[in-house]
Amino acid sequence: METCQAERGTLAVCIREAQRTLAQSSKRLIESKIASLGVGNGFRIFSDKIETPGDGIIIFRGMQDHTSESIKSLEGFGIAWVDEAQSLSARSLSLLRPTIRTQGSELWASWNGLQLRLMRALESRARQIGWDAVVSDTTDNLASANNFIRAGYRLYQPPCPWAWPNTLYWRKSIR
Repeated sequence: METCQAERGTLAVCIREAQRTLAQSSKRLIESKIASLGVGNGFRIFSDKIETPGDGIIIFRGMQDHTSESIKSLEGFGIAWVDEAQSLSARSLSLLRPTIRTQGSELWASWNGLQLRLMRALESRARQIGWDAVVSDTTDNLASANNFIRAGYRLYQPPCPWAWPNTLYWRKSIR
């Protein structure tokens, strides 16, 4: 929410591998974060999207429902938050990767039951497209935190934290 306020007109997509309904999306989490921060007057919540200050938007997508043609509608989006990133397939990442590529774009990943193999795949693809670093988060998950440490990630304080209070943010330089 802080990013959407600081960078008016932010275009963001919240992604899961499978999302049959918005109830299976991250929409409720974002709505509660807007309420807890007391910034509701700058956001307009609709049944299928959230409008952000400066004509920005947050949308919600399930990657299984997309093809290489349909995912092109995300061109120009600067943030892609992959929730339940451990479930994201290589196919979905390969569809998403060439679309989220505007200058300064970011791919955020929230992991549940972190899988080191998927982390390595994400890092490899990020290197291929010229990213400098990968940033992710963990909340109340000691196993995931230990996996980040083993994979060479370091604690990081983002300028605009995006997750729950007490979340640990991790960053790894991949250049």
